[in-house]
Amino acid sequence: MKEIPNQVEVTDKGWWAADIGDYLKVIANGMVMFQPIISMAVKTNLSIEQLKVFASFYNFVKFTSPAFIFGIVFTVIRQSGNRKDLNLQVYCKDQWANNFVPTIIWTLVYLLIMPNLQQHGHYYNLASFFWQFITGNAAPHLWYSVMMLQFLIIMPIIKSVTVYVGNNLCRLGGTVIGIGIVYFSWLVFYDCFNFSGKGNSNWYLLDRCFLSFLIFGFYGGLAWNFHHQIQSLLFHYWWLVIGFYLLMYAWTRYIFISAHHLTDLLDDTYYRPSMAIYALAVIILIYLICIVQKVYRMQRCLKIIHYLAFYAYRAFLANVFWDRILWYTGGMRLTLKATPYLTVFITWLLTWLLSYLSVYLCHQLWLSLVKR
Repeated sequence: MKEIPNQVEVTDKGWWAADIGDYLKVIANGMVMFQPIISMAVKTNLSIEQLKVFASFYNFVKFTSPAFIFGIVFTVIRQSGNRKDLNLQVYCKDQWANNFVPTIIWTLVYLLIMPNLQQHGHYYNLASFFWQFITGNAAPHLWYSVMMLQFLIIMPIIKSVTVYVGNNLCRLGGTVIGIGIVYFSWLVFYDCFNFSGKGNSNWYLLDRCFLSFLIFGFYGGLAWNFHHQIQSLLFHYWWLVIGFYLLMYAWTRYIFISAHHLTDLLDDTYYRPSMAIYALAVIILIYLICIVQKVYRMQRCLKIIHYLAFYAYRAFLANVFWDRILWYTGGMRLTLKATPYLTVFITWLLTWLLSYLSVYLCHQLWLSLVKR
């Protein structure tokens, strides 16, 4: 393979047309749109073989939330450059416009237009409406928004950790091990008490606590500090990256298929050590894909990914809105029995296109109004 450059300037626009964070956000966003569609498909009358295929694919795409968190933090820390802290005025303004406002708008859309999608009860007065709004219960996927916004709030802490570590390998090792111990201890505690079980529905807010994704946020920030070393290591040992990913997927798939009911995809949770390691394996693999495209100067791919990354989170917010319309109003569920795999794929493709197109048009409309 081509030799990777030892040093690449951050100001090189050709190289940084897209960074690792952009790739993680775009790929994770595309794959997460499969999850609600597969969840609807497995609740229909499918054969055991078909259920196994869908369960296996669901397990395949069960990396999206950790990858998105890793990607967001990586990009924010990279953009902060060599500053010892975040420019809070600029940072808060950007995050409010790009993440908080879209979350508020889409949460209202789901609560007012699709109230049947609410989780853990339904609102019946102003107080319950506010509770459903702030807890991410307005739609099945908005739990992620609640969790992700927490990372945006604690980003100054993550930045301070990356500044403390700098390029010191001893500090890196201690920080990585320390965060890993805290994170996996949390997962063991969570798993031992089975907080995600059916008998513990009152503890569901722990699912969207930032502690459940702690390792991905802090590791994403630290990855920028050592991006040259990581790029070189992954590029030269690409075969280990692929082998590690295949091994982790086979392991997690075996655990899920052998120990859980195929129609209950909620059992395939993020909050197990095995799934955390699988998510890290996927992140490393996507990291490698980005590096290869940078080394071979695939400028068109880089620019497309960078452009899509700007709309990725907004498209994520919109995807359940569109997949429900396609599934029930558009009649996609009626074709599932005859062509289950094709139906799921077409529903996903249309959902992806409509999600990006709708948020793009809304953004352009907003820009035109602002100009006026």
